[in-house]
Amino acid sequence: MVCPVVVGTGMTLACGRPAPLRLASRPAWHALDVREVARALDADAGRGLTDDEARRRLAETGPNRVGDLHERSLWLLVLAQVRSVVVLLLLGATTAAAVLGETAEAVAILVAVMLNAAIGFVTGLRARTSLAKLRALAVPEALAWRQGRLVRVPAADIVPGDVIVLEAGALVPADARVIACAALEVSEASLSGESAPVEKRCDASLAADAPLVDRVTMVYLGTAVLRGTGRGIVTATGAETELGRIGEVVAGAGERATPLEAQIERLGRRLIGIALAICALVAIVGVLHGEPLGLMLETAISLAVAAIPEGLPAVTAMALAAGVWRLARWHALVRRLPAVETLGSTSVICADKTGTMTENRMTVVRATVHDRLVDLTRDAHDPDVAHLLSVAALVNDAGIDRRPDGVRLIGDPTETALVRAAHEAGIDVERLRRDWPRRMERPFDPATRIMATWHDMPDGRRALLVKGAPDSVLDRCPAVPTVRGAVPLTSEQRDAALELNRALARQGLRVLAVAWHRGAERGEGLDALTFLGFLALKDPVRAGVKDALVRCRDAGVRTIMLTGDQRATAEAVGAELGIPADAIRSRMSPEEKLALVARLQAQGEIVAMTGDGVNDAPALARADIGIAMGLRGTDMAREAADVVLADDDFSTIVNAIEEGRVIYANLRKVIHFLFSCNVSEIMTIFAAVILGFPPPLLPLQILWVNLVTDILPAVALIRDPAEPDVMRRPPRDPREAIVTWRFGGRMVLEGMLLALGVLSAYLLVVFTDRAGVRANTVAFVSLVLIHPFQAMNCRSDRVRWWRLPRNGLMWAALVALTLAQWWAISWAPASRLLGSIPLSASDWLVSIVAVLWPVLVLEWLKGGRLMGSVSGTTA
Repeated sequence: MVCPVVVGTGMTLACGRPAPLRLASRPAWHALDVREVARALDADAGRGLTDDEARRRLAETGPNRVGDLHERSLWLLVLAQVRSVVVLLLLGATTAAAVLGETAEAVAILVAVMLNAAIGFVTGLRARTSLAKLRALAVPEALAWRQGRLVRVPAADIVPGDVIVLEAGALVPADARVIACAALEVSEASLSGESAPVEKRCDASLAADAPLVDRVTMVYLGTAVLRGTGRGIVTATGAETELGRIGEVVAGAGERATPLEAQIERLGRRLIGIALAICALVAIVGVLHGEPLGLMLETAISLAVAAIPEGLPAVTAMALAAGVWRLARWHALVRRLPAVETLGSTSVICADKTGTMTENRMTVVRATVHDRLVDLTRDAHDPDVAHLLSVAALVNDAGIDRRPDGVRLIGDPTETALVRAAHEAGIDVERLRRDWPRRMERPFDPATRIMATWHDMPDGRRALLVKGAPDSVLDRCPAVPTVRGAVPLTSEQRDAALELNRALARQGLRVLAVAWHRGAERGEGLDALTFLGFLALKDPVRAGVKDALVRCRDAGVRTIMLTGDQRATAEAVGAELGIPADAIRSRMSPEEKLALVARLQAQGEIVAMTGDGVNDAPALARADIGIAMGLRGTDMAREAADVVLADDDFSTIVNAIEEGRVIYANLRKVIHFLFSCNVSEIMTIFAAVILGFPPPLLPLQILWVNLVTDILPAVALIRDPAEPDVMRRPPRDPREAIVTWRFGGRMVLEGMLLALGVLSAYLLVVFTDRAGVRANTVAFVSLVLIHPFQAMNCRSDRVRWWRLPRNGLMWAALVALTLAQWWAISWAPASRLLGSIPLSASDWLVSIVAVLWPVLVLEWLKGGRLMGSVSGTTA
């Protein structure tokens, strides 16, 4: 169905009075004639609004947004930090300490709770701000006519009275009355729940009370254009739209924990149970050995506080938030947090050729007319070539935006390349389009692989113009032009044309066929075309893609190149990039892309899929990681994707996979560090009590360790640089738990070894002096200083830490903790509170030796049989 664009007098913009945007009653826009709609909105259906008028209306109506993402209020963000089982247990421990009369311990536990809650709150606040900024980088845009020019404007700046352009793959930016359309079909499932596409018409007669699903003259905010093209006058924006009126706000559902966060929450709950059981056992054994009941209860409470990984949820959120920004640094904008977890396990990338592996900077370099091959880089002014380029510029939706600084072309890169070639050949495309007005069109259809438009010629006759895939166009061409007029196209000529097409394709050129039918009436002539010739376009390979493909192979990630181009073109580009022919899929339809993703997933692969069009959305949604193109991608593709590439570059995908591996590896390093150190604290006290010695650490000393010592090394590990071989390992199995039995066994063994180090210092002082404040202080210092060294050990389970890339934060943590511990035992008020004394140089030496020997043993064991038997991968 084709509807004319209505342009008439009486619809021009009023320049001195306010437009009547807020009407007394809500008009039944769907039932009004196009002229009545334009008059009511004081709009010009042909030229659109002026820039000044659009700004004035925007100030009056406000931004075109429906329910800005409902982020949790600050109070809810605070409450989220204190409602977990972990925090409730800590608050219970605070109450128990207060009941026992240990005010200092109660305050210390409460401070620990508040500090971790503060970390979680700040992380959540930063993540909220960060995601808001990232969303701002990918603000949806709309095509609109302003002052007679086709321009791209942020969807939020669309106002009532704007004339918007509707094209396949775009989300409708506002409610609008359709004023022109060609084969326009819209999915209104997000609004009405109906899955079947709705065909739109601008000339239908509808009753004022027609239900929403029958309003074929309207398009609505949030719905998606599936095929065809059209124009519409905006009737409502923001909260005044149908979507806003019925309250279907996408962001109202809130956010859920990612699978990784849920897994860590379950892990924390299990460890809490184990830790509480050990703490109870310590208290019972201590009492049986004659230790005071009050002291052992305080010790058990303090041990519980030390054992509970209350900082782990905050650290997880911090790691994921840091990952989002690290990926943004590589121009990969994460739309869904689980993508950060999944990226590192990607095993297959299904990547589009055009725009991802190539620059999507199309240039027309060859043309064929009358069996002649013309090099357009040298001769673009051949009369026959000019006719060929003129037809290609007419059967074309590229917009021309004239500005003081020059002409800007808007639209698909292939179509803008054709218009640019016509312009460089001396053709005035704007005048040509005025002289050959378009009366009807059939948009490009992936099934037929052609686009057709019907025009009025200057001599009063009609013409049908077609461009598309060479074989599809030639199948519809019974004739070929000669100097004496059109003559039948023989099978030999057709075969020769197809062979020429293949020869051009083997050079890596994208080939389009152009044809026409003089005298065709609307909707007729598609099977009676006259073949005019080929236009061959070159799209250079992106710099760095070949190296990125090598990195993929080294990382165990297979790459499959997808393209709608013909096989010869795809293989030529593949050969240039080093992609084997069996990894190339040409002439891929949307259904074939979806089937390919499903087949790979059935084989156990973790699939990353790239796409840019409306037809790619199903495959993007089905893939484990959907990656949309940010520059040329449609709104529907971006909505279906997990990650949006701001630069449409294949190298960015590989960088994102590397970052995904690093993020996951660093999170495992933090878990490794926290739990092995927690085990060392519990085992130090447990072993001493079992052997009949007093607890090596006092309750407040345990709380000091928990309050101060864990935070800085954990933050340093979150920001740890990638290990040198992170992209030379196979992808991890996403079904594997973050803490396997082997990995858990390693943490327990390491914790026991660290505990032996602390006990060796404690017992040495006990045997040479006696149990008391000096022995406790030595154990206290040893336990604190062993943390940053264990964090260094946790940086890798394969490579010794001094061979890893430098991590300045780790050394800063070591220095800071050493100074903090010196202050804690040397400053009299702190020393009295913590029950410690200043140490002599010999005591410091004992502590340092006790810290270093277990860590050196662990480093020596890396790669050995013991650690190799219990180690899990950290990538």
